[in-house]
Amino acid sequence: MLKKDRYSFAFIGAGSAVFTLRLIGDVLREADIVPGGEFRLVDVSEKALNDSYEAVRTMVERSGRDFRVTRHTDFRDALPGLDFMYLTFVVGGFASWGIDAEICTRHGVLQSVGDTIGPGGIIRTLRNVPVVHGIAREMERVCPEAWIINYSNPEGALCLAIEKYTKIKAFGLCHGTPDTVRGLARHVFGAEPEDASFEAAGINHLTWITKLEIKGRDVYPELRERLVATGHDKNEPISFELFERFGLYPAPGDRHVGEFFSCYLRPRVLEEKRYRWGNVDIAEMAKWREASMRTLEKVRNGELDYMGVGGSGESSMHFVRSLVTGSASREMANVRNRGYIENVSDGIIVEVPVFVDGFGLHPQKVGRLPEGIAARCEALGREYSLAVEAAVTGCRETALRALIAHPLVGEYKIAKELFDKLLEANKAYLPQFFG
Repeated sequence: MLKKDRYSFAFIGAGSAVFTLRLIGDVLREADIVPGGEFRLVDVSEKALNDSYEAVRTMVERSGRDFRVTRHTDFRDALPGLDFMYLTFVVGGFASWGIDAEICTRHGVLQSVGDTIGPGGIIRTLRNVPVVHGIAREMERVCPEAWIINYSNPEGALCLAIEKYTKIKAFGLCHGTPDTVRGLARHVFGAEPEDASFEAAGINHLTWITKLEIKGRDVYPELRERLVATGHDKNEPISFELFERFGLYPAPGDRHVGEFFSCYLRPRVLEEKRYRWGNVDIAEMAKWREASMRTLEKVRNGELDYMGVGGSGESSMHFVRSLVTGSASREMANVRNRGYIENVSDGIIVEVPVFVDGFGLHPQKVGRLPEGIAARCEALGREYSLAVEAAVTGCRETALRALIAHPLVGEYKIAKELFDKLLEANKAYLPQFFG
């Protein structure tokens, strides 16, 4: 990508207000590499779009930076001359998440988040993939050199849909693993987060730390003892137990990793263990959302500028910097496996270290993961493959196979009834299944 004076950024799902504001704040902080350009906000909800538009425009004006802000309900209007497309959306929004969780719970399927794997992740895949696929195909025609940076869940499924069915350059990012490492540095080793370095590999929301250093010193041999001594083993008991069983520490915390192992999400286990993260608590998620909306209002009213909103904690601007300047950086990204993890099949979306420069992304070979870990990554990668195929083709039988394959679903009769209920509840968003 050639260095330019102006870059265009589009945000699909711009109504995901604070996430959008923080990502835009990241861009505004990088005056040396992005002197100016355009923020193109896209959302199907006119109210959410207008709220975000007013907040972003206020934030840009207060920053003094040279950025034009536009709003669009049709993503195609945001494509001409585009450089970077951010995906931060979910079809059906927050309301659909609650409906999905209620239906799953009623059928005895418990999920601590329900946005990545299992029935919750599969129904999101069926809703979100056709939108992503349509966007990427149109980008092939209008702006084939643009990059997609995906933050939407299920991360692995959406990245697979783009890479398998289109030629658009894309990668997926998640703050979870770096956040886990920063937390271990500060709370377990008493170090500053910037003193920690790491390597990790796996799949999104179940990534395993393979190397951990503080100021260049290998601290992995001390990790178990330090987790116990600081009480962090009690803060993240599922992660600690998985570390004990598999020999590597998982990320990004119990809220996500627990639902990858169905043995933790059984009623008797949850009653006995009282884990912080049991079945998804939509009421608590609503409180987080309300807090985000209050932040949005403060930005719109001029009470907060982009510095006050704070950074996103995401690494997308590290990638942008390397892509437009050619200066190399090393980050984590979700890409299609091509031998990077030797004992996970090629074609599965994996989260691995990548080098980034002006020529693009260069994923690093990490070798073999412990067999138990590789087996879990393999199974979930294949579940994504089935779900993505079903989303693109509209094949109910393929979608049902994906659902049955997941261990959170206990028996076929429940799986079939659950599948039918989820489809019916999401009928408005699933035209490919209803002809």
